[in-house]
Amino acid sequence: MTKIQGHLGILGVGNMGASILGGLLAKGIVLPGQVLIHDQVSEKAEAVSKEWKVESVRNSLELLKRSNIVLLAFKPQDLKQAVQEFSGAVQEGHLFISILAGTSTRKLREAIGQKVKIVRAMPNLGVKVREGMTALNGDDESSLGIAEEIFSGCGKTVRVEEKHFDLVTALSGSGPAYFFLLMELMIEEGVKEGLKRDQAGELAIQTALGASLLAQSSGCSPDKLRQMVTSKGGTTEAALKVFENHQFAKIIKEAIQAAQKRGRELNQD
Repeated sequence: MTKIQGHLGILGVGNMGASILGGLLAKGIVLPGQVLIHDQVSEKAEAVSKEWKVESVRNSLELLKRSNIVLLAFKPQDLKQAVQEFSGAVQEGHLFISILAGTSTRKLREAIGQKVKIVRAMPNLGVKVREGMTALNGDDESSLGIAEEIFSGCGKTVRVEEKHFDLVTALSGSGPAYFFLLMELMIEEGVKEGLKRDQAGELAIQTALGASLLAQSSGCSPDKLRQMVTSKGGTTEAALKVFENHQFAKIIKEAIQAAQKRGRELNQD
């Protein structure tokens, strides 16, 4: 007996949709026969269907008719078109789980229907390796429980008030890119100073991995860990002073605020 009952339809099988599906199937949360997928790019849907042995349907209308849970995993700007295609099949019993950035529950209800069940979710790219972080919000306990089961297949979940979703998007949804940029810059500096690119890459990426695992498992806060590795008068202190002199904290603050502002703007479109 799987944890999710009925059929799950996934509208959009790009990076996020396909990664969530992979986690679900790998952990046995759903069986392939329970899943229906559709994507506007038919080649993409065919490739995912072949990889995971799930059924790709002709259109979103058929998917809605045959699914009781629907994961909206397409681009936010495609919401209006998608709803036009499947609106005739929407029923009160449907549960819609949306990962559309900058798209509030109010906006989703206006587009889909006032009486359907809706859960907002904000996963990040870590779902590709089943180490994602997904924020969830909804007003129905049963629906939230189903969403938690689904996203537990690709990492951890946390319930967050919807008023904080733009902040969550800026902090966690966009967050992997911040770490990728730091690794990228560390690698480039290593290469510039004489290391081979593969050496610099391994040094930077493994260092990031070790730091993340330590922060997760040590029971110490990141600031405490930073203090532990920063010896008075040492190399780490010298580097951190440069960060401080160039107002690194201010840069991070402004970056998160900019992403949060963009999330609010998307909800107004």
